[in-house]
Amino acid sequence: MTTSPTFVATFADGVVTRMTTFCDNDKKLDMTRGVLLARHAYRQRTGREPVALTKAHFERDGTTLQAFSAIELDDAQEKGGGEGKAPR
Repeated sequence: MTTSPTFVATFADGVVTRMTTFCDNDKKLDMTRGVLLARHAYRQRTGREPVALTKAHFERDGTTLQAFSAIELDDAQEKGGGEGKAPR
């Protein structure tokens, strides 16, 4: 059983991914890592390049630990969660 939080990401086309995401502690949740993993999961699931994220949050045992807006998620993609920098 993992104690890592789950990063739940919703993409603009309605696809939702849920990935356990290692974080050093609950006070410093790693949004950039969550975005990176969510984008990889999207590629694997759909066979396409990911569309924009509309919302996401970290949760554990059904409790939301931290939520993120589309603006925050877009910034995370620019800082490293948008690996490969493929043309959009």
